[in-house]
Amino acid sequence: MSLTWQQPRQNSVEALCYGINQFDGVEFDLRLSADGFLMLHHDNVTKNGDYIELLTSEELKPFSDRFDDLLAKKEFTTPWQEQGKTVCIELKSPHPSSGVGGGWRGGSKRIEYISSMIKMVDDAISEFDLPDGTTVLYSFDKKFLPAVKSAGWQYPKARLMPTLREWGSGNLQRAIAAPSFIAHSLPRLMRKHQKWGAPMIPCTIDYLHGKNRHLTLGTSVALTGKGLKKLTKARKGFPAFVWPVRVANEKAVLDAGLTALTDDASPEITHLPDGSPRSKRPASEPLFDGQHIPWNEMTSEGRKEFLSAQRKRWKWGRSLDELVDSSGGNQIPWEVPRIIGHRGTGKTNLK
Repeated sequence: MSLTWQQPRQNSVEALCYGINQFDGVEFDLRLSADGFLMLHHDNVTKNGDYIELLTSEELKPFSDRFDDLLAKKEFTTPWQEQGKTVCIELKSPHPSSGVGGGWRGGSKRIEYISSMIKMVDDAISEFDLPDGTTVLYSFDKKFLPAVKSAGWQYPKARLMPTLREWGSGNLQRAIAAPSFIAHSLPRLMRKHQKWGAPMIPCTIDYLHGKNRHLTLGTSVALTGKGLKKLTKARKGFPAFVWPVRVANEKAVLDAGLTALTDDASPEITHLPDGSPRSKRPASEPLFDGQHIPWNEMTSEGRKEFLSAQRKRWKWGRSLDELVDSSGGNQIPWEVPRIIGHRGTGKTNLK
């Protein structure tokens, strides 16, 4: 009798090591402890109601792991370095009531705070000599882009929009973000990210699926039909990392040429609702010549043929030569659709 898979705590070292090997990469959140350690944690408070930034790394042990403990695991760093896996790092700003990072006033102190986090991330990953195109840093904070410039961050970066505040309930956060959501269609957001030099756009599935997609001003898009044709024409291959994507929508997202952030990591999910086999590594172990071949084991000609077919299918804007130049055995072009483990193996109720 087989044991039932137990989902690890979100953002834990265990979850991220599992997720990066099961999928094409992982996404996780970082906060800064009171004693200056980067912590793998999403919410701004613990289950006890304490602000993360006011607790030491030792006090946070029951709730979150340290980033440097994750980087000490070869089962995490080797796929990142050698197999073309993607790592999306979200920086979380402190709750204003914590008094950290400028509190409610923010301003230059918030920029300094975020900039210090960026420099810490940069220092932590610098020893791994990571390939270009495997790492992206992003944040909801409006001060993020000035902080990136101040910190001298050289890896790809992107802004999360519409902005979700670090305070208030989930419903209040969404209500405050609604005007920005309505004002920015997905094609418009893509143009903004291209202007900022981002390699991709992280976006909510609300832009693509459900009734809310019709609320945006400008061109509304979708995962199927005319809406998909509009999206394909507008983005010209500009990558979108979509969240949250449930198994029911996974095939539609991938078939639209987009990347899916998933909370469904159970090995028991072997097939999609339509009965087709679930492919959890469409980028790092793509289907080629009728079989799944690890990207880092494909020949250069094989990768070129694969990219040529994908470029034609989704009408990518970059030339085949540009795509080949931005790829290698340990690097996959951003355009290739992926499945990314959200917080490693998905959200949990544990904080």
